[in-house]
Amino acid sequence: MARTFFNRYIWLVDTIRRARYITLHEISNKWQRSSLNETGAPLPERTFFNHCKEISEQFGIEIKYVKPKGYCIANEDELGEDGLRNWMLNSISVNNTVRESADMRSRIIFEDIPSGFRYLNDIIEAMKMGKVLRIEYHDYDKDNASSVQLSPYCVKLFHQRWYVLGKVERYKQPRLFSLDRIEDLEILDSSFRLPKSFDAKQFFDEHYGVVIDDEIPPQRVLLKVTSQQWKYFQSLPLHKSQRELESNDQWSILEYHMAPTWDLAMELMKYYDKVEVLEPESLRNEVIDYAYCILEQYGERP
Repeated sequence: MARTFFNRYIWLVDTIRRARYITLHEISNKWQRSSLNETGAPLPERTFFNHCKEISEQFGIEIKYVKPKGYCIANEDELGEDGLRNWMLNSISVNNTVRESADMRSRIIFEDIPSGFRYLNDIIEAMKMGKVLRIEYHDYDKDNASSVQLSPYCVKLFHQRWYVLGKVERYKQPRLFSLDRIEDLEILDSSFRLPKSFDAKQFFDEHYGVVIDDEIPPQRVLLKVTSQQWKYFQSLPLHKSQRELESNDQWSILEYHMAPTWDLAMELMKYYDKVEVLEPESLRNEVIDYAYCILEQYGERP
């Protein structure tokens, strides 16, 4: 029963969001045609208002009537600035589309996320309770796993992998652990307090991905990109600080403010002949070093 109502909430939020403004009569008509509606009956007004109340309490999504346009997601702009809720709204939309198109499921392909996902619920539960975790963590460059006690601060999804950031007693700064490298996990009885000054979004704000290096501060990064690649970066910015400084028919100069860490260098290598690092010199030289390594690996062109 709970799952049935949850699916209805997903359907209702997605229906209103897609329409932007919609009347109760139009919602009821769409509900009659929905695959979730086994009887084909219209949506009662009382049921609609009960659903709106539950959606507000469970998800923080406010559905309100705007005369004379109809019902809308009243706080959609606010939700758009909230990374988690925005992700949830988009996930709801995709989930609803797939469910309403059951005959198309074999033709809708999703990216897989490694099995570390199975520890996500326990980690979030420990975060809520303020409990320390014991994890058996296997670094790829080591033969065996090691036991680590971790105070979990936040979790982050990046390039199909979930990561947990937290405090380990022997280190001054928080450490990052990939969930797919955790072999075992236990929530301990000991508690911790999240530092009042810690802000998860701010912690990663000036970085490209998940590599945090205290010796590499955020700084100006300048890229010269081809006009074709600029179109891709316009639709999906490399970083939120992205700004175009100048352009012509062949290329654009883009400016960023972020830490030029290893994972940024690896990302830029993907674009090889389409992106050139202009600044900082350290990042440019790092990319050049990787290019020479590739050349040595494969040798001269036959």
